[in-house]
Amino acid sequence: MILRAEAFAKTNLRLEVLGRRRDGFHEIDTVFQTIDLTDRLEVSEAPGRIDLECTDPSVPSDSRNLVVRAADALRRRFPDAGGARIRLEKNIPAGGGLGGGSSDAAIALLLLARLWKLPVGPAELAGIGAELGSDVPFFFVGGTARGRGRGEIVEPLPDAPSRALVLVVPPFSISTAEVYSRWRPGDAPDPAGPVFGPNSLASAVLAINPEMDRHRRAISRSYPDCQVSGSGSCLVAWEGERNAETAKALASELPGARVLRTRTVSRSEYEKRSTLELSLRR
Repeated sequence: MILRAEAFAKTNLRLEVLGRRRDGFHEIDTVFQTIDLTDRLEVSEAPGRIDLECTDPSVPSDSRNLVVRAADALRRRFPDAGGARIRLEKNIPAGGGLGGGSSDAAIALLLLARLWKLPVGPAELAGIGAELGSDVPFFFVGGTARGRGRGEIVEPLPDAPSRALVLVVPPFSISTAEVYSRWRPGDAPDPAGPVFGPNSLASAVLAINPEMDRHRRAISRSYPDCQVSGSGSCLVAWEGERNAETAKALASELPGARVLRTRTVSRSEYEKRSTLELSLRR
């Protein structure tokens, strides 16, 4: 049996850092939003082992990958679980603040639990996911949701209006850990726009790589309502009344960067495409 599903990227409609916690993490208050940019996972049974194949050679296929760690965590919880072959078609940029690794881990947990016929529901799987990464629990909800604590306390919100978005993916990634280490309580958040609210991490992201400011200035000239996505390096903007020609012009202004047109994804669409309608083949 083979199971397949899409793993969606996310952006943050706003992100406020409230302070550093005693456990070393940061307390945040954010609004997550799924967007139509996806990785694809395929799982099938294998005797007693976890094998991961990833289409992106720059992404590790060993225990550094959250998908492998998710499978191992599930097998520790359920020692009678079998093995699996996992194929990860990678489209979400790594190190871009789009949650690709966390999304992959969440969908891997859902697929493997079904493959191995484990007596576990989404709430317990989300708890396992929270041990792997702060963003993982959000991908058991999707759509528009508030994240608190480290981001692992997720409250579904009514879906935000459907929006066309533009992503700028710089030709470099940024370490989330480094961004949080550079954050200071006095950092002034960027001003809010009609769609994207302030991001407390924006100043730290821009300080890490001088090229970030050049990319942000370029996108803001074409799309005034723009923001750093999460902890960067990607930037996201509301497309508004602009069209594909505007995105093409921006891409020519930023050689080496990827400029992608996408859109927000509602919770019902997210559930249908990521968890509920899985393709099976015997």
